[in-house]
Amino acid sequence: MNGEIKIVILLLFCASLYGHDIEDDYIKWKGYSRLGIIQANNSETGAGTYFRLKRHTQYTFKDLRLFAHWVSENDTYLKLRYKNSKKFVKFSQFYNFTVISFDQNKKVGLDIRSQGGQGVGYFLIDYDYGHINTELSFSYDIMDHVNDTKKTSYVKIGVFWDNELPKFETKLELETIYQISDIVDDDLSRIEILFEFYYPIMKNINIIVGYEREEYFKQASGYSYFFSIGYKKSIDWKL
Repeated sequence: MNGEIKIVILLLFCASLYGHDIEDDYIKWKGYSRLGIIQANNSETGAGTYFRLKRHTQYTFKDLRLFAHWVSENDTYLKLRYKNSKKFVKFSQFYNFTVISFDQNKKVGLDIRSQGGQGVGYFLIDYDYGHINTELSFSYDIMDHVNDTKKTSYVKIGVFWDNELPKFETKLELETIYQISDIVDDDLSRIEILFEFYYPIMKNINIIVGYEREEYFKQASGYSYFFSIGYKKSIDWKL
């Protein structure tokens, strides 16, 4: 796949973010950003930033995110991810989704990799202050653009809990990722954990503290703590 084709694919996915729902005029946009400090498991500290653009209606959810972490010259992480979800009309507790992502992780020798995936989700619990949902998906490498052309595939099982109480918010994400092909030599099966605590200090501005961990089954694991100042605001778009 040459560079022009890759650019076209990314533009098509970004363009679909602005698609209009003809039979669903409940459209809401929200933007997020944050800047903070990260402490890695080797006790080194660095900086991190995050940008997110979300569009949702009664039956669709489109989400574009950019993560960027810098600890040292050989410890940087960059990820661009787009997710498109759609609820079933008659069974609204179920939804399907597609994901495409581009990421770089110098700490593990990953230059640039693109992945795609499809899956289904189910809202286990929906209550006044939040919800718990679970997802099952199939994910696959599109290509590792710099290292080599070897690709592998995965099955992902996840549980996600969003809790928005009057005084604070919490987010917990647990994902188990099983590598189901042995095209690459290393087994990348792992458990990913993310916990975030949000405390509002003024309108649209939060203090965010969190913990993230990647626990590999057959490789060295890593974790980090972070402290951020976050900003979020509704956007008056009708697209």
